[in-house]
Amino acid sequence: MNDKIHLTTNPPRQRRLSRAWCMLILFDVCVFALAYGQDSHPASAVQTQTTESASETDAPQPQKVSVVTQVDGPADVADDAERFEAIDIYVDSGDVPLAAYQFEVAGTDDRVTIAAIEGGQHPAFSDPPHYDPRAMKMNRAVLAAFHTGDNLPSGQTRLARVHVLVRGPGVTEYRATLTASADAAGKRIPATLAIRKAGG
Repeated sequence: MNDKIHLTTNPPRQRRLSRAWCMLILFDVCVFALAYGQDSHPASAVQTQTTESASETDAPQPQKVSVVTQVDGPADVADDAERFEAIDIYVDSGDVPLAAYQFEVAGTDDRVTIAAIEGGQHPAFSDPPHYDPRAMKMNRAVLAAFHTGDNLPSGQTRLARVHVLVRGPGVTEYRATLTASADAAGKRIPATLAIRKAGG
């Protein structure tokens, strides 16, 4: 009598990515896509605050917000003298807790070199944000971060401090553009952006 042995195998277990990992992957892709897409479009000096909305064929999204801020510097230094200063980037999400963000910051002329990046004031974003090394080589910082915990900031919060090396005297001008802001569910939310001199 021949006994037949049937080997059974359990079907492979499907692994699903958590929402946190999906957000991380999405923001990493956005950071690098933004950097590659802007390689041929360097920042130029703009004196006004602007907003930029999605095209009419796109789904409704919050507008991109750009701000330009002037930071006073010493007037009694040589044109080739170098000095360090730091600027703080604030985002205000109103009453909605902010779980994720992405923005770009740069000087509006070639006197500014980005040297280092710190995290923000709230525990959710106290670690330095993710950044694109390619953009840093072009003297602009593309920064992004997300947090999956329950302790999230709302209202105006300092998200990053950017240390820069400035050459020459006088006023330094910076531009920052908020390209994404989202809540804990990954839904885009409107927010405003501000630049201030650190300690000022």
